[in-house]
Amino acid sequence: MHYNVQIFTWSPRRGVHQVGSAIAIDAPNAKAAAVSLLGLRLEDTGDSSKLAVRVWRGEDAEKVDCDCFFYH
Repeated sequence: MHYNVQIFTWSPRRGVHQVGSAIAIDAPNAKAAAVSLLGLRLEDTGDSSKLAVRVWRGEDAEKVDCDCFFYH
């Protein structure tokens, strides 16, 4: 399936901001798209790093449901 991925980071001083532009990637599911893009672990528990991704299918990012993942 075709997914779009946006990478975000945050800091107390700058807040949340997007890193680069959205990237198109083919993957079997949203989590695989997030993992294959950077090769970093995604976990459900523990402290997250200051890096996250938003993953969605479809052309219009404003009108689709998305998944968000935090890297650890």
